[in-house]
Amino acid sequence: MHLIKAIFIGLILIGLSLVAGFFIWLAPVGAAFSAKTMCSAIFVDGLSSSRARAEDVLADNNALLSLITTNVDLRNQTISAHAFGFRKRFAIYRPNLGCTLAEDQSHIARLRNSYPVITPITPKPLLTASLPANVDRRALNNILFDAMDEPGIIPERRTRAVVILYQGKVIAERYAEGISAQTPLPGWSMTKSVWNTILGRMRQEGMMPDVHEPVLINEWQAQVNDPRATITYDDLLRMRSGLEFDETYWNPLSDVVQMLFIEPAAAGFAVSKPLENTPGTTFSYNSGASNILSAAVRNLSGSRTSYLARPTDLLFRPLGMASAVIETDPDGYFIASSFMSATARDWAKIGQLYLQDGVWNGQRLLPEGWVRYSTRPAEDDPNGTYGAHWWLDLPDGRDEDGNPRRDVPELPGDAFFALGHDGQSLTVIPSKELVIVRLGITRKHGAFNLRNFIAGISNIFPDRPAIPDDMPDGDSAQNNTGSSTD
Repeated sequence: MHLIKAIFIGLILIGLSLVAGFFIWLAPVGAAFSAKTMCSAIFVDGLSSSRARAEDVLADNNALLSLITTNVDLRNQTISAHAFGFRKRFAIYRPNLGCTLAEDQSHIARLRNSYPVITPITPKPLLTASLPANVDRRALNNILFDAMDEPGIIPERRTRAVVILYQGKVIAERYAEGISAQTPLPGWSMTKSVWNTILGRMRQEGMMPDVHEPVLINEWQAQVNDPRATITYDDLLRMRSGLEFDETYWNPLSDVVQMLFIEPAAAGFAVSKPLENTPGTTFSYNSGASNILSAAVRNLSGSRTSYLARPTDLLFRPLGMASAVIETDPDGYFIASSFMSATARDWAKIGQLYLQDGVWNGQRLLPEGWVRYSTRPAEDDPNGTYGAHWWLDLPDGRDEDGNPRRDVPELPGDAFFALGHDGQSLTVIPSKELVIVRLGITRKHGAFNLRNFIAGISNIFPDRPAIPDDMPDGDSAQNNTGSSTD
């Protein structure tokens, strides 16, 4: 009898612990994730509230998210989310900045009164072209059909957009129902590669020092003999800062989850982390590094107004990316690790800029050598899978020992990638003159095979004519200025 009573009490305590854990740790994250995600999907991407909740929030996710209630205020462009009336979080949409998390109505009012007035961007549409005669049209159509298809009864792949540029022009694109060439879509960690581009633009315009100089972070420089003050822009771009950071997405208490959905200052949270390795020695992919670079850009920009205009004025406007927006944390710092949306065609422009060695319509936007720097591994990188905020191989390309796998399709050796959560990808293959964008909501591992998709497209396109040995890397790309109608 005593044993049964003890078991009964134990089960009650376990139940209470689970309930307490939900309200203390899971509910705040779930409410913030739901509010922010739905806000961006509805007010930035233009999706319906029902689709935003069903796909962007709940698709294949932890069932506990279904316990979060969301309310949409279309008139005031805000979303509220809560768990049974507790742990309420808000998200507010603001022009030019997208959606930002807020704690309460007074916080919403402060945010609503603090956003930059930016001159609208004149769109510069990409040119389109027919598929070249030497490319197998049927094979390409089969690959695209498979990418958009759902093999099972329950959708798991959820490809929303595919755009392929060949020689700077759109030669194929596909969109899911309700998605079009005008629909902005989130890139998640593809935002990191865009932030690399913004740093490159600042370097070209003389707004920042050499990448091997220590990064300008007030907290680090203000403390005597702080070892973090030696961290360079290069260390952060190559994910070798040495800072402690937990990039575990399944754990609601991990650094990356807390930084994106709980902490009011994403950059400040990342800046505060201690060292666990000597800067520049150990690769450790983490989103905190990108947000520290966001703080660095803020410090280099002088004023808040100048900082908030940097992405638009330096990058989006020259490329005519009228759909693009990078969202901020509640403290007003761009979340450079994760929160950018743009149409598939505008995402493709970033890839085309790199394929053209940083030149757009005859104007050099990135410093000479920036693309080569960004797409080369660190000198002591044993695997060579990461450059400077660009991936140099897909995650499934190496075995446990870091050696190239022989049981997966081979990709061109010069291919590089911007990759993001939920299966987002931007692929650049200079030797094929290809840029490939794939966007979707793919959360189940194996539902979409990106390597097969990229390899299949690459294999049916011819190699670019070899560049003479005496020609600098960027010369041939600079002559390709037909990537825009202007």
